[in-house]
Amino acid sequence: MRTLYFDCFSGISGDMTVGAMLDLGLDLEYLRSELAKLPVEGYTLAASRVVRANISATKFDVVMDGATPAHTHAADHSHDHGHADGHSHDHAHAQTPGAGVGHFHRKASEIIRMIQTSALSANARRMAEAIFAKLAISEGAVHRVAPEDVEFHEVGAIDSIVDTVGAAIGFDALGVEQFICSPINVGAGFIHCQHGVYPVPAPATADLLRGANIYSAGQKTELVTPTGAAILAATVSRFDSLRDFAIDRIGYGAGSKQFQDFPNCLRIFLGAEGAAGGRDAVHPMRSAADAGVANEVDVIQADIDDMNPQNLPYVIERLLGAGALDVTAWPVMMKKGRTGQRLEVLAPLDRSDALCRVVFEETTTIGLRRHRTTRSVLEREVVQVDTVYGVIGMKVSRLDGVIVNVAPEFEDCVRLARERGAPLKEVQSAALRRYFEPG
Repeated sequence: MRTLYFDCFSGISGDMTVGAMLDLGLDLEYLRSELAKLPVEGYTLAASRVVRANISATKFDVVMDGATPAHTHAADHSHDHGHADGHSHDHAHAQTPGAGVGHFHRKASEIIRMIQTSALSANARRMAEAIFAKLAISEGAVHRVAPEDVEFHEVGAIDSIVDTVGAAIGFDALGVEQFICSPINVGAGFIHCQHGVYPVPAPATADLLRGANIYSAGQKTELVTPTGAAILAATVSRFDSLRDFAIDRIGYGAGSKQFQDFPNCLRIFLGAEGAAGGRDAVHPMRSAADAGVANEVDVIQADIDDMNPQNLPYVIERLLGAGALDVTAWPVMMKKGRTGQRLEVLAPLDRSDALCRVVFEETTTIGLRRHRTTRSVLEREVVQVDTVYGVIGMKVSRLDGVIVNVAPEFEDCVRLARERGAPLKEVQSAALRRYFEPG
């Protein structure tokens, strides 16, 4: 089962969640195109590579018209309480006389109807509605109003819509079937807002974290926003420490605040439970079928002879961001002696229709071939090694418990080579040397 694990060592917020998924492989252009299906204007999306306590992460921003990424999220709010993303608790409030004077407000019920009637995929709609409903219920409980009557002022509404719906779009695109969350660092201290001084976690956040394992460590500031807590409340089936988990991909989403010697990031792991084994673990001999490494997939093919080949790298990126297991393309000779490209997509069964849609949207093909097949794959895990250039993931493959291949993650090596000004092959060699060092 495709599982996403939230590692909330520095809390969680909506923009950190989306940033972590972008870092993990979600396509930003796909996210933009899906969010454009909602009748929400007055903002643009921005994503940038930042460093938090020497960890490289993706910073996601909702930039209001006339603002810059550095001033988003906290812009137009009555305070900046030092949270990971600067979200204000004044986004939502009870309806009060004169509240609409000089400001535009959206009720929670209006936003939920907007999601329900959108052209988003059914799964993305379902998750987005669930997240926003959780947020409205908890905000309503704090203000003692019905959830549908909770109001969001203009900036707060856009932030909340983009973060909640953006998270749902990402989960859907990555094909996540199960969500697990670590114990959550909520921070400490107090926050100041127009309603007074509140302890951390704030009332709505605390309400949303019912059933979660929380603790306070590291920073005397708020680390979990209501939006981040709502994402967890709507998706997570179990709050537990990481165990017996095979990591496929890792993403880091950065918060706005920078703490000395403490990375203000949300880390997410994408992988599967029950297939992990540590680097030094003993694996019993077993067949491929017993190891659970054979599974069914859909193969999607298209032959294309009338599209600019320069578009193919972008198409492949979109497909991978939308949940494809693998994408390949190679030249073929087509009818009338024309040269073309054959595009082949390896698709999880639950992402097959969505990936066909991406191919139709992004290429000039008018027809696809699909067939179901069984693939056999090696047991895989990603092990982190600390090199002189930085931390690099090592993809380790096993056959019947025996290591048959070890390779450094290419993107990690490229990023560090650029950051350190070192030859790529030296970074790759350093990763291999470090992995095979005794102990």
